[in-house]
Amino acid sequence: MLYSDDHCWQIMQQRDANYDGLFFIGVMTTKIYCRPSCCARPLRQNVRFFADAQSAQQAGLRACKRCHPDSISPEIRTINTICRFLDLQETPPSLRDLASRFGYSPFHLTRMFKAHLGISPRQYSDAIRKKRLASALSQKHTVTHAALDAGYATPNSLYYTNPLGVSPRHYRNGGSGLQIWYATIPATIGLLLVAQTAKGICFVAFADDETHATNIIRSEFPAATITCDQVMVADAILCVNNLLNNQPNYHDIPIDIRATAFQQRVWDALRTIPRGTTLSYAAIAQQIGQPTASRAVAQACASNPLAIIVPCHRVISQSGARGNYRWGSQRKATLLDHEVSADA
Repeated sequence: MLYSDDHCWQIMQQRDANYDGLFFIGVMTTKIYCRPSCCARPLRQNVRFFADAQSAQQAGLRACKRCHPDSISPEIRTINTICRFLDLQETPPSLRDLASRFGYSPFHLTRMFKAHLGISPRQYSDAIRKKRLASALSQKHTVTHAALDAGYATPNSLYYTNPLGVSPRHYRNGGSGLQIWYATIPATIGLLLVAQTAKGICFVAFADDETHATNIIRSEFPAATITCDQVMVADAILCVNNLLNNQPNYHDIPIDIRATAFQQRVWDALRTIPRGTTLSYAAIAQQIGQPTASRAVAQACASNPLAIIVPCHRVISQSGARGNYRWGSQRKATLLDHEVSADA
């Protein structure tokens, strides 16, 4: 499956109909399977997730009579069939070959995928390979064997694409061996915390005090070697602080973060929102070509690891309410008020 169990559970809690047909929920105590949008509320320990209805049926489950998971649209069923096909491919087929196999034009097939999954067939295949790679690395395989097992043509191609955001060897070891430096400086809304690897900025957040800052960075990177070093992070701190105060950055600092294809599209869209203005989650969803994905946009905002650099505080609800913010709703209000008054 493309989605992890935790992601499926989160989608299920939100009853997000955008995912209906893309996976199924099996309630093992009642022996039924449902759509993600079903109103049933089983306990987490009683739930299994299935990539398709057939897998749920083979596990001895029957269709829910409330949400009728078998009445999924033909287009969704087709996408599900293609996804299962791609799951089994060691090397992703070309878009032209894939479209021809299932009787579609490349354009139509890509449109269907983006309309329902938010990503292209190629991005789906890349996500599957990334999951295989992470699984192989977690089992302590060598990087070379893990790359080949995951479907990368050569180990070198793994490093060119860098799908995990940090090096595969660091990922395999649970982050141990990864060096992260961080520092804080006072800001009007608490301490501004900036962290970086040797490749670039990996985390920006707000903290209440130094102890809180230490707890945040260590919980975000529990297996890494973390050092507080004001000198090492000085350039990154300067650039982020200048961005916070609308001052020109004298040079850019590289970014070193991991993101899904959907998160990357959302975060790229957020960076286009002018300072002093706001957009709704629905407007961002429309901008990235996913008009029904407002909730998913909100999730991407909530998981943004780069406060200020990716200005998720400029996204508000459709009603105009400023809404939640990973670092506190009061900080979000202060940031927005500061930007408006500074630019007035």
